[in-house]
Amino acid sequence: MSYSQRIYAGSISRSSPSPNKWVAPPAGLVKINTDASLADEGVVGLGAVARDTEGRVLFSVVRRTRAWWPSDIAEAKAIHMAILWAKKQGLRSVIIESDAQVIVSRLARASIFFSDLDSILGDILSLCSFFHDISFSHVRRDENFVAHHLAKVVPFGYEQCWVNHCPNVVSPYVLMDVLSLD
Repeated sequence: MSYSQRIYAGSISRSSPSPNKWVAPPAGLVKINTDASLADEGVVGLGAVARDTEGRVLFSVVRRTRAWWPSDIAEAKAIHMAILWAKKQGLRSVIIESDAQVIVSRLARASIFFSDLDSILGDILSLCSFFHDISFSHVRRDENFVAHHLAKVVPFGYEQCWVNHCPNVVSPYVLMDVLSLD
């Protein structure tokens, strides 16, 4: 067991390979998809959606902020926001899914160095101790439609959360994922 694994008490498991479609989490777990959008110059959008084993939305959240972050920082910030909201909602067993493979891999290994990115990753890992079970998983962008489109939603204000549903503009993508479940 590595030093990082010993100091961050949550059960962190290794990242798993990306599926060809959105796959519901196993019973007792909640899957949270995250993404960041750098579409507008100087504006970053962050999005996250939490779903249960039947594909029902437990919460969706967006944040829009003025920043000049590189994509890896923005993706890490989206994961950080998702974990904070999971904690606020009282979720204890989650799978964090992102299309940022390098970030997912580093979080799964609890790999921290000394950069701006590592400061955010350290914050994420310290939040892991709240959860009974947490894992990080890479997903292809094509299977991350909901979070991808959610990151582009403009909230009323700085940040907005919807509990038990998501904005109408991403509802069709949630329905597509539910219909694709076996």
